[in-house]
Amino acid sequence: MAKNVELESGLMKAAVWSGIVLIVAMVIAQGALMHFIPPPSPDLTAQEIADRFIERKNEIRLGSLIQCMAWSFWATWTMAITVLIRRMEGGFPILSYCSLALNGGGYVFFILIPMTWAVIAFRPETLDPEIIQIMNDWVWFDFLFTWPPFAVFMAIIGVAILKDRNVPAIYPRWVAYLNFWCAILIFPAGLIAFFHTGPFAYDGVGAFWIPFAVFFGWMIAMSATTLQAINRQKQVQAESADPVHV
Repeated sequence: MAKNVELESGLMKAAVWSGIVLIVAMVIAQGALMHFIPPPSPDLTAQEIADRFIERKNEIRLGSLIQCMAWSFWATWTMAITVLIRRMEGGFPILSYCSLALNGGGYVFFILIPMTWAVIAFRPETLDPEIIQIMNDWVWFDFLFTWPPFAVFMAIIGVAILKDRNVPAIYPRWVAYLNFWCAILIFPAGLIAFFHTGPFAYDGVGAFWIPFAVFFGWMIAMSATTLQAINRQKQVQAESADPVHV
């Protein structure tokens, strides 16, 4: 029994830490290698966008490969949280199944980002600059405009925490309200369809920097609280497995 608890706890922690690996790899690849943090302005001309891909095509190819591998950890990271959602909700697992569907769909959005960059950088010199511009716009819409399933997942976590009847509770109640606020604060990412410049363009403070900081800050906060939750669950399981001495 003790060995099973240790194994389950270890696997859950590995899944949580995979999310931290994702964040580090994404920042290195997209920021340091590709120079896509922040995004190029949507107000740039097609030729200016094309020149960036031509000048840094090798770095973009490498960064795309790293991201393609790293975004796979979105699935492992979210599954650790989904397992705890299942433990919190009890009864009919509607929240758990919704989480599975939302996170599977979210992974599709994520994997399309580096794949599109890799296709552009495959032979940028031969592509029409206007095609590169359209594909670049597509990437940033994929990165930001797809915020709803992630916001709904945050809301589901919050609802599950408020429904939790475990003793001790799996997550503190403040984590529920953190998730509700994060779900609201990433909404400005959806405004990029209306602006080419300013705070709500896809390189702006409102549409990029705030949702970017909120989303990855939320991942870090959920990683920390989920590791704590795993340790609490491990302790509860260990205590319930101990024989009673009279």
